[in-house]
Amino acid sequence: MGRRALVGAASTGAALALWAIVRLIVRTAFVTHAQWIDALCALAILLGCVFLCTCWYLDLRWLLCAVCLFGVLILQNLELDQQALHQHGRTEHVRVRQIRWSAGDGMDPGVHRYTVDVLDGPPLAPFEENGLMGWKWVVGGTYTVTVDPQGSAPLSRGDKPGPPVIQQFLQIPLGLGLAFALWRPAGLLLRRQRVPSAGPTQP
Repeated sequence: MGRRALVGAASTGAALALWAIVRLIVRTAFVTHAQWIDALCALAILLGCVFLCTCWYLDLRWLLCAVCLFGVLILQNLELDQQALHQHGRTEHVRVRQIRWSAGDGMDPGVHRYTVDVLDGPPLAPFEENGLMGWKWVVGGTYTVTVDPQGSAPLSRGDKPGPPVIQQFLQIPLGLGLAFALWRPAGLLLRRQRVPSAGPTQP
């Protein structure tokens, strides 16, 4: 029973450490507006998963660990955006004046560039949405958008959002999944540390 508690504490501690590292990376990328840091973190998670799967004979626990870390990375980005919009965002009603569509370069399916008139606030610069997953607005239509004047969060469609509690709660099962994925590696590591060194053999 004591060994199981020790392994659980070790796996939970490792999961919390990984969560804290991802949190630090995401917050640094958010504050500095450097999205390449998030991309580099995702690449590091992928390469780490491939390396560990190679060393541990394709243990599915490492795949689960990578999936949980990817989920934490995405949810923490959404949480910070939601928090910024909740603290600094304002709701504007806009009327679409012009829509331009630009073709992609083969990798990007293209974007919609919206030029809008703000009905109840200061003017907004034209903004872009992905052409494949865009909002599908029409010229002359009136819509509600949430704007962050500080520019820390992207403009979003809809009313002013609430606190980012949903993104925070969704990280709990991902953290539990991460601790479960690290259970066996933590147990093997503790077992190796407890194995006594072999003494001299007697004839």
